[in-house]
Parts: sequence; structure tokens; C-alpha cells
Amino acid sequence: MSKLSRVALAFAMCCAGVAARGDNMSVTVWRGESRSVFVSDEYPEIGGEAPGVTIRRGTLLPVRYNTSIKSLEYKFKADRAVYDSKAAGLHFATITAAPDAKAGEYDFGQLKVKVLDRVLPPPSEWKYFLDLWQHPWAVARVNGVKPFSPEHYAAMEPLWKMLASAGQKALTVTLVDQPWNHQCYDAYGSMIGRRKLADGKWTFDYSIFDQYVEFGRKCGLGPDIACYTMCPWGYKVDYTDADGKKVRVEARPGRPFFDEYWGAFLEDFSKHLESKGWLKNTFIAMDERSPEDLAYIAKFVRRIAPGLKIAMAGNRKPSEFKGIEIDTYSQILGHVDKPFLSEVAGRRKAGQVTTYYVCCGPARPNTFMSSGLGEAFVCGFYPAACGLDGLLRWAYNSWGEDSNNDMTYSRWTAGDIALVYPDGSPSWRFLELKNGIVAAEKFRILREQGGRDAELDALAEKFDLKKLLGGTDYEGLCRAVQDVVNR
Repeated sequence: MSKLSRVALAFAMCCAGVAARGDNMSVTVWRGESRSVFVSDEYPEIGGEAPGVTIRRGTLLPVRYNTSIKSLEYKFKADRAVYDSKAAGLHFATITAAPDAKAGEYDFGQLKVKVLDRVLPPPSEWKYFLDLWQHPWAVARVNGVKPFSPEHYAAMEPLWKMLASAGQKALTVTLVDQPWNHQCYDAYGSMIGRRKLADGKWTFDYSIFDQYVEFGRKCGLGPDIACYTMCPWGYKVDYTDADGKKVRVEARPGRPFFDEYWGAFLEDFSKHLESKGWLKNTFIAMDERSPEDLAYIAKFVRRIAPGLKIAMAGNRKPSEFKGIEIDTYSQILGHVDKPFLSEVAGRRKAGQVTTYYVCCGPARPNTFMSSGLGEAFVCGFYPAACGLDGLLRWAYNSWGEDSNNDMTYSRWTAGDIALVYPDGSPSWRFLELKNGIVAAEKFRILREQGGRDAELDALAEKFDLKKLLGGTDYEGLCRAVQDVVNR
């Protein structure tokens, strides 16, 4: 291994919470935890068996990406984490300790694992609110199958279960075609069919919606059902007329057709959800819409279907949306400030969720291909440090034409479109993000158990947002977090 590779590996190991001791590496985990770490060909003798502790290895394969949105300069990054691969390159391992594993030290050759006598609950019980938007149509395209066919569900299942392993709390569903226009390589379709009869009455087909929600919950996603959206970009909506022709029209909040189009639907939809037992977990979700649009839609929903909830991603304090209760609100990271954070405790007491999000910005910290080691971990851990409930990100799997080999797509910064690969492999960015989420959950548990408040407060103070946005020592923050939560 070259000197440069040794330096890169050393940084990577520190970020992943790996301690090097001579020719050995040591990793500390809780019972019930699964953590991914870097290893290398310098440490080939890693293996063996131990009751309740397993190790699975693989290789981080190189993926091409452009260095900036406007640049045609390309680089390669070891990012596609292919399990059981013995290909040359930077290797990694995922260490999993069963909930009933015995505390103590385990010897796997040149990898030593210490299991603490602390228990991490299963992901479904984590209080961390993770919302990475899923894209079913992208899965159908790369596998060459009909959307929502048995083959499509079979292709989605391992990807959706992998997302559930990170504690995903929301299932992304669509009420209209192209809720975000056609910003992705694959267009989103609607999961609910609409038909307007000759007499003006509306009928709705929930067959795909029902099947998909049941599938998502079976995979472990939820319990929230985030419905996009009553305010699509461009305000365009579709329906089938009495002659079977598809009609695409504008339904702008405050206009008569909006009330006609959405009023009949909300009445019928809320009854259907109640019959399925899903009403209390269903949200009309909106993405970066104006306060005027949100106000009209929220009041409309509360009047027609009061059992439905409202979710919103935006760039201002929830209290600035006067007279509107937003059940789940996510703030762009650059606008997370003290006035915004001061509202979180009151919202939590009222049963509301408050998160932050990153997307095509900020430049850092983020989960781009160009992001440095530790940035994804910091993104995952940050809510614990500042008191938020979790993280939202727009693209779990919105792949481009050939995302197994190239994470570049359109005007988006490379890596913005996906955290997993079409062949079913996670990215290292996803595994690092998950490590940060696990650390955040540990931080919460330690805080609730009490007795270490001063130490936890000191750790949280290291996560100064101005420094995070400016490009701080992310690797150092990773080491600090792992040291505290694994002590």
C-alpha cells in the first residue's frame, strides 16, 4: 500500500471509530449494534466465529463522478460497498453484535471487537426520525420490470429493508404524477388512479397505493406515510376523463378547480385510510412551497379531512407560518439557528416532529461524492447535538442512467441523487451516515439514563453550525463522538 493510501486509510479508520494497536485494529460496539468500518489488504487475517458477533467483509469499488456541476473533469471514489467482494481496493467490514451477545472482547484475528454491556434497540424502536425519499420507478427501470409487478417488489425489497435498518420512519408515496416535475432521470407516477365521470363525480383507485404501503411496512418502513403532494411544482395534476383520456391541468391553491379536484379526493381518501387503520399516520407532504400555498392547503385539509396531518420542508421557523400547525417540519441546514431551535421543545411536547435537511446544499457537511471523510457521519449525528428529532434527505435511490458506475446526473452535485446503488449495494456514504445515526441514538439513550450530562453537553458544544458549514475537522468530531458514546 502506498504512503498516500496509508494516510487515507488512517483517517478513514478514525472516522469509523476504529483504533489501531500495532498490527491489529479494535472496534467497540453495543449489543444490538451493526457498525461498518474500513479495513485494508494489510489486514487479511480477519475472520473466525464467535457466538452473537458476526463480521461481513467487502470491497469499496470505484465509481466515477464529476468534480462540480459545471465541470467536465471526472474523478473516481471508492464508494460502492460490495459485500463478499475480494476485489483489489479499499476493504471494509460490517460488525454486528446480536442483542443477546455477551459483553466482552472478541478475537477475529487482526480485528478485535469489544462488546459493551449496553443495548441498542432495534431500528424500528429508535426515536431518531430518518426520512430518505424512495423512488420506486427508478428500481423498475434499472431492473427492466413493470412498475408494481411482483418482480418490481422483489427488486425493491432488499433496498427498502436496508433503508429500514437505518431507522427510516416515512414511506414516500405519490398522489400525483411528477410532484417535483421531471427533475429525476425517472419520472415519478401517481400511486392513486383518478377518474372524472360524465356526471362530474370522481372515482379513485387505491389498489397500487394499498399494495405499496403494505409492502413498505412489511419491509420495516414507517409508520408515517408521506403523501406528495397537493402542491406539485408547476401545480400540474392529472386525471382520466369519462372517455378514458388522460387530462393534465393546473390546480393552483385558491382557484376553483383546486377545491373540486382535491375536495372530493380528501373526503374519499380519509375514509379509505380510516378503514385501513392508516389515517393517524398519513401526512399531506409539501416540499419548499410558499407560505401562502401552505396556508391555503393546510386549512383546506383541516376542514375537509381533519384526521390527516401536514408535513413540510422549508427555510423558516414553523411559527412564521401563522395559524398553521405543521405536524412534521424540516428546516434546511443553513437556516438552523437559535430562534428555530428554541421552538423544537414545544413542538415535541405537542407531539410534533422537527428535523433538518440537506440536499443540493450546503456544500458541506453533506453526502456528496466529493464530501470528505466524516461528513456523512456528522450529518447523521448532528440532530443529537442540537436537539432536533432527525434528518431528511431527498434522494435515497433516484439513479441516473448508469449509477453503478457513474454518480453524475444533470445539474445535481454528484452523489446528490442517491445513497445506494442499483446493484443493491450501499454507498460508503450511506454506511457512514448510518454510523452517525447509531451514534446519535446512543447519545439519546445515555442522556435519558443520566449521570453523564456534563460530558454529553461538552460533546454537543463541539457541533457549532458555523464551523460545520465552514469546513471543520469532521474526522476529529467523529473520533470525539465515538469516544464518548462507547465509553
